[in-house]
Amino acid sequence: MWHTFGILRRRGDSELNEMTLQRWRMSPGALTATSLLCNGCRVPHPFRDRQVPSSHRVYSCATRVFSKNKPRDGERSWRRSDDSAATMGAPFDSGFGYLAARRYVRLLRKVAKRCANTSISVLKEGCPKGEMTQVSSSQDKRSNGQETTGKRTQWRQWLACISATLSMVAVGTVYGWTTTSLSRLTSGASDVPMKITDDESSWIVSLTVIGSMIGPFLGASLADRYGRKRCLLFASGFFIVGWTIVFFAQTVVALYVSRVILGIGVGISYTTNPMYVSEVADVEIRGALGTLIAVNVFTGSLLTCSIGPWVSYQVLTPILLAIPILFMVCFSWFPETPAFLAARGRRAEATRALAFFKGIRDRDEARRELEYMLRNVFIEDVRDNTPVIGPGARTEPVKRSWMAKLKLMLLPSNARALSIILGLITAQQLSGNFSTIQYLEVLFKRASIGIDSNIATILVLAVGLVSCGLSTATVEGAGRRPLLIISTLGSSVTLAILAIYLMLDGRGFDVSTANLLPVIDVIVFQVTYQIGLGTLPNALMGELFPTEVKAFAGAIIIVFDGILGFAVSKLYQVIGDWLGADTVYYFFAASCLLAFVMVIFTVPETKGRTFREIQELLRGGEKTTETHTDECSQERGNMA
Repeated sequence: MWHTFGILRRRGDSELNEMTLQRWRMSPGALTATSLLCNGCRVPHPFRDRQVPSSHRVYSCATRVFSKNKPRDGERSWRRSDDSAATMGAPFDSGFGYLAARRYVRLLRKVAKRCANTSISVLKEGCPKGEMTQVSSSQDKRSNGQETTGKRTQWRQWLACISATLSMVAVGTVYGWTTTSLSRLTSGASDVPMKITDDESSWIVSLTVIGSMIGPFLGASLADRYGRKRCLLFASGFFIVGWTIVFFAQTVVALYVSRVILGIGVGISYTTNPMYVSEVADVEIRGALGTLIAVNVFTGSLLTCSIGPWVSYQVLTPILLAIPILFMVCFSWFPETPAFLAARGRRAEATRALAFFKGIRDRDEARRELEYMLRNVFIEDVRDNTPVIGPGARTEPVKRSWMAKLKLMLLPSNARALSIILGLITAQQLSGNFSTIQYLEVLFKRASIGIDSNIATILVLAVGLVSCGLSTATVEGAGRRPLLIISTLGSSVTLAILAIYLMLDGRGFDVSTANLLPVIDVIVFQVTYQIGLGTLPNALMGELFPTEVKAFAGAIIIVFDGILGFAVSKLYQVIGDWLGADTVYYFFAASCLLAFVMVIFTVPETKGRTFREIQELLRGGEKTTETHTDECSQERGNMA
């Protein structure tokens, strides 16, 4: 080992560069690797009790390792000093300057790994506790992940989140039922129990939104009191009761009641699913699992629209009733989220749940992972006001009233997160996607397209589902911001094209040669909308808020979404009949363009960040290296 570093040192004498040296000092890979070296080689730390940046301490300690080599003729060896790293001597500065080259960072990591796996690492016991924590929290997170990647699995997280978001398939069936069944009810088909008017059909759509405004507050209260899992299972009961009423309904009033009950289930599911998914998923797959919420909503809508036109009204309802029952059977086997269990003081259950989701077999490792998770989940304002029992105890949030949670929501980071999500929800509703899907069959009949309107509806929803899957596959690679930027701009362009077509058709121009344009345009709109604006707000809702206020924030967001959705669904048909459908879609296009500007200037990138790092980002910037060093050292010392 010493021979290898000696060669690197001698070859680097002629490439001393102070700027490169400073860049290397702050390099995450170099800091992590040299930190491993310091712990594996029993080197005294000259700056252990000094408040200096971790990069200087690691640099100093690692340079002392190299100083064990005998200097060549004409070189001045470094003498021990408690001053800054600038007094270490030119030969060793040259060696580290050369190591700053990118091609040698990988070599340094390999040598550090080899050192950690040889007999030299046995001497680690002589190093002071906390020495491994002389890096920032983000670097500490990466090094921890590298140490345990081979021991852990994520497939259970995928299964748990897929099972949890099956409740969103039930949500999608609520929306899909109106697309396929309203036309039958208004036309008085032979297989329906009643005939309704256009105004009554509009109320059937809108009452679902009213129910979805009741559900969030009920869901937020139940999720914080009884847990995310029980709350989701409770929501399935509303779907079962609602579809049962639809099956036996003989009057329009019964349909009104059923839609309110189904809407409550929708509100609870939309509030609780982001909490469960974000608290179960690892950072590396949190965004992908968060998009499953929108994916399964589309799955439910597509399933209903694919089956509805080909079966009778009475046969469709039992099929939709089976979905929440299937969800209960699949999801009941999975545990509660570790964050909720720890927040309720059930540490043993939290440790077991965390070990289950991450595939950890060692109990001590699961306990350490839980401590690390709690450090990055709970916000400091809550931890600072929570009592600590014992020197090694962890701080946990206590039960709080709605007013206390409201005060937490007024913190700058939470207020900014709320404004971002509300802006994205506004863009979602004012993009016209929900109204377009609800009245898709009517829109295609008005445009006089050359294919059956039912087939066109299924085609549009199928493309939307594929686009949601594309978002799931690319969100962790491309990031949240790029997908949102592409989505908002693309949605604005496609909606403007549809508005122009409807304007020409309404003014008497011959558009028969382009009668397929509305279908193609709506398909392209679904692609651009679903890859970002349709899927990512739900994922961001689970990422931007800490555990203590996630349920309360979700309730506010879903209620706001319900109010805005109710207004849009009621005004869509009214304004379309009054000013023309082209005016409505011009407004939708302008809304998406404003959303494009908002995303560029306000939405942060959360890919690969822990909850703690996201909170720091929302507060306006990252902490300094010194602050990270002190916090990591204290927390690791408590864990040890």
